[in-house]
Amino acid sequence: MPKVLVIGASRGLGLALAKELQTRTSTTVVATVRSTAPLEGIDTLTDVDITSDTSITKAAQHPLVQNLDVIIINAAIGGLDALTATSPPILESYLATNVIGPHRVGSFKSTQSPTWMWRTGVYSVSKAALNMLAVQYADELKEEGFVVVPVHPGWVATDMGSLIGEGGMEPSVIAKSIVDIVEGLKKDDNAKFFRFDGTLMPW
Repeated sequence: MPKVLVIGASRGLGLALAKELQTRTSTTVVATVRSTAPLEGIDTLTDVDITSDTSITKAAQHPLVQNLDVIIINAAIGGLDALTATSPPILESYLATNVIGPHRVGSFKSTQSPTWMWRTGVYSVSKAALNMLAVQYADELKEEGFVVVPVHPGWVATDMGSLIGEGGMEPSVIAKSIVDIVEGLKKDDNAKFFRFDGTLMPW
């Protein structure tokens, strides 16, 4: 697993994933972050907006993200909005980031990664749509040697996770488990749905 791109590594689980990957032997880590402050020892790209076609197209051409082996899509938004009280524009913003955003990252696939990791959110509508998107990509890209899997990270003690209360697991613990999953992926794992602990979730 020599070269990994983590999309959405400014904080929380994404940051923990980038740091955990950095500890793995012979792994080169590239991360997208909001801040211009660099992550020590990690190449970073800033101003990568997964809701923007132009931004993703530009990022896909950057020298740092050529010849990737793994892409981990961690960028997501969410809250405690009840569906019945959610306006169409708010729902659209969830889908734009949590579903259409990862779809845009498909522009990387022509020259890039044989393994994709999808971090699914806890928000039922966008989560269901993202999971189906992962399955469709897995089916369409399998003949090209890609492995696409969604991963449920569980309840993580991040800013987003704290919206439902205290008690979530530390991002560093979840990150280690997820990286272990990535390192162990095989072609026949394509389209499987993993829990953070490596067990499978039923579709």
